[in-house]
Amino acid sequence: MVEATFIASGKNMEEALNFTCSLISKLIMGGIDLIHASKIDIFCDDINDAKYLDERLWNEPKYGLISHNLVTNKADDLINIGYPGTKFALGSDLILNLSPDMPKNLDGYENFIQLVIMDGADLRERAASTWSKCKDLGLKTKFVESI
Repeated sequence: MVEATFIASGKNMEEALNFTCSLISKLIMGGIDLIHASKIDIFCDDINDAKYLDERLWNEPKYGLISHNLVTNKADDLINIGYPGTKFALGSDLILNLSPDMPKNLDGYENFIQLVIMDGADLRERAASTWSKCKDLGLKTKFVESI
């Protein structure tokens, strides 16, 4: 069964995108004792966020390179970045959701990370709705305030 981990990731989307870069490095390299992943799909809220994240990951981690690509480039990297209208290939063990809305398909993933943007408004409320949907699906859920 998929486990859903909700993580506070900043007060706006830009902070969440930067947090994602740091989190990806830690997840792939085993730098945190939360979840280890060998291959990650990242679902962004829109194409602009996906392109921003793709560009930022060329500089993170500072002394290394993690293979990544937009799913539209038909590559199969350690990190695949998608957005509404794109589909991931099967094979990743973790989906990291930057969109505050519930991903359409969690089948095939061992873990699901939902980033929660603590804006005190719409993005936070939509993530709360995703939490409720996870509970309705019977997923084991937890909230992590800081990493």
